[in-house]
Amino acid sequence: MKIIKVEAIPVWYQVTDEYHALFGSNKKKSTMVHAREGWFANIAYKENVFVKLTTDEGVVGWGEACAHPVTSETLGGLLSTIELFSRTVIGKDPFQIGAIHAALDHLFLQGNAGARCAIDIALYDIMGKASGQPIYNLLGGAYQKTFGQLATMPRAEPKRMAAHARKLLARGYTCFEPKMTGHLESLDADADRLDAIIEAVPGSCLVVADPNQMWGTAKDTIEVLLRRFSGVANLAIEQPVMYYDLNGLAAITQAVPHKVVADEAIQNLSTMIEIASRRIADMVSLKLGKCGGFYKAVQMMRIAEAAGLPVRIDWTQGSHLLDTATGHLHAAVRHVGCDPGMDYQLRIKDRPVADGGSTIRGGKVVMPETPGLGLTVDEKLIRRLSKRR
Repeated sequence: MKIIKVEAIPVWYQVTDEYHALFGSNKKKSTMVHAREGWFANIAYKENVFVKLTTDEGVVGWGEACAHPVTSETLGGLLSTIELFSRTVIGKDPFQIGAIHAALDHLFLQGNAGARCAIDIALYDIMGKASGQPIYNLLGGAYQKTFGQLATMPRAEPKRMAAHARKLLARGYTCFEPKMTGHLESLDADADRLDAIIEAVPGSCLVVADPNQMWGTAKDTIEVLLRRFSGVANLAIEQPVMYYDLNGLAAITQAVPHKVVADEAIQNLSTMIEIASRRIADMVSLKLGKCGGFYKAVQMMRIAEAAGLPVRIDWTQGSHLLDTATGHLHAAVRHVGCDPGMDYQLRIKDRPVADGGSTIRGGKVVMPETPGLGLTVDEKLIRRLSKRR
């Protein structure tokens, strides 16, 4: 079996009110809701790219890429990079996934994890379909095929965030990730919001504060956590300092009793090795779009697990296809840090997945047992979405 065609299809999604709430669209002047408002607030369309791979045996695989600041990729950049990568992928056997990634590495094109992710997911979709196996079986097998979900919560007044947490809890969510803005207002303002959420949910539910690197210095973070939350067992803090400040992240991990989660700090396999070997964090957060797809995400996952670090799988911003792909990765996690974030599809109105994929039953995510991603895309809709601009 050989790849004979690689096609990149840009799409422009209409976004929902949940999207605008999360990213600070139409917010009050001189306030901030999300650290990445400059990319995502007040947009008309969310920009993504679908990748369609076709083999000489007629098996087709689908993937999706997200234009995102964490990977420094724009829509135009994704399209150009996928076209460049296609020259390496065409003619290859999709089952030689390691050799394909090695060949892409040897292009010496740093980063571009989103473009690689879309191709990688499509390759795994082909392998699953050709072998009759769901993708999680190709990743080593499923440790869990039914699980809860993490809720990403927009920043709002403490009472509103507490009420929102209670509603999410009633819908079956098990973990909560409220967005913080740190010194753009104050760390105590963020702490007030965290207090309200912690009081609203059971102690068994992990609350993951996410400042997106905006809590200032390690000393700032240590001070507020010890002063405001010294006795709180179900609070974690994700990437409070800048991604390059590994020493700062390590200092926080050493100083506070709360779980410290490395996210943006994980740039590649080498930083994953450093974080694991130096115990820079207590947990790692992996995203398909940030890792470059399943192949390298699983390598990072096993490095973390070998060091005794639990793993959290978070969403890559896209359709039900990317949410389902995220679920396949979470299913293969042996040392689970918390349930995954995989409901980004609620932030877009368009539904390019026609059938299948992950489902919600009784408030729990249930992964498909059908081959590949376990879903059917609506290619006609994808083609229409590509003509919006």
